[in-house]
Amino acid sequence: MYDYAQVQLLGRATADAQFGNLDEEGRPGKATLTLALNIPIRRGNQIQTKTLYRRIMVLGSFASYVSKCQEDGGLKGRLVNALGVMDDERYYEDEDECYRDIVRVAPGAGQIKIMDRRARNDG
Repeated sequence: MYDYAQVQLLGRATADAQFGNLDEEGRPGKATLTLALNIPIRRGNQIQTKTLYRRIMVLGSFASYVSKCQEDGGLKGRLVNALGVMDDERYYEDEDECYRDIVRVAPGAGQIKIMDRRARNDG
């Protein structure tokens, strides 16, 4: 029996994605991006907003999808709906091995949809 920590996030991309694991045709096998998630919090009779930031790792053909969306004017500020599984990402800080939470989105284990673009004020 397997226990999965499935999550669904709806937020805005804080910047363009970073790509890795390019195949022989130049398509990415991995994309990493960060979502800003605004969470309403009730304090007494007031509602305040708290912003959480979550890293998303997109794998396989979904990384190619993210790449194509990014080519169309970038990802920063776009609304992203990600369904995936909680995982750990290994990184190194001052030669120490560290881990941080990441949401892994892969075909067969999740979905990703990149939606609207916020209107830009040219004034």
